[in-house]
Amino acid sequence: MPVKSSERKIQERHRRDQLILRVARSLLAEQGVEGLSMQAIANSTEYSKGTIYQHYHCKEDVISKLVSLSGKKLVAMIDEALKQGQSLRHKIMLISAVFFMNARQQPEISSLVSMVKSPQFQSKISDENKALIAELDHAILSRIMNLFVEDTGFNCQQVKDAAFGWWSMKWGVQNVLLNDWETEKLGFNEPLEFFFRSLNVFLNGFGVADDENCQSWPQIQAQGQGIVSQFVTVTK
Repeated sequence: MPVKSSERKIQERHRRDQLILRVARSLLAEQGVEGLSMQAIANSTEYSKGTIYQHYHCKEDVISKLVSLSGKKLVAMIDEALKQGQSLRHKIMLISAVFFMNARQQPEISSLVSMVKSPQFQSKISDENKALIAELDHAILSRIMNLFVEDTGFNCQQVKDAAFGWWSMKWGVQNVLLNDWETEKLGFNEPLEFFFRSLNVFLNGFGVADDENCQSWPQIQAQGQGIVSQFVTVTK
């Protein structure tokens, strides 16, 4: 059956959009934010700049779309970690491992997440992309908060304290990893190992039950890698 003209246009727009995003991601990886512009995307796709503007009205919108797509995949990974986790402690460990692996797999995107959340950046992007970013933030944090609600019997304040503590620890270590801090000069040769030990101390302080599946960070990493490998896509 012949493809309708309207369907063909939708398919073509989708293909064009995917190419724009692939090119933008490559430019970010090779040249950073400074090397990304609507003209650079046009030059690399052989589309006119006007065509690029039909999809995104500024480079910030392109970046926010890349971040939101990465975030959607991360949420799917988190859901898989929740399925595989044997206890509250184990689930939090697996989610943490997935965060770090995802960040290291795509540093050109993960390093921009904080920038995308800034007021200055938010003022430039479309309402649609603002909503997508906000939804993803809520999706991730709500999953962590629900863990502490369901498995501990914590009151509202304890849930917030526990969720914020984990969230801030995770962001701190992720920032160290993405920016190649020379932590060995401070005596922290393996930041993730220190995170693992610190997270155990943190969870102990909240009275979270121990779990024999959480005795080794390499073991947690291996389990996390198994989850992440399910979501690897090959970009041509």
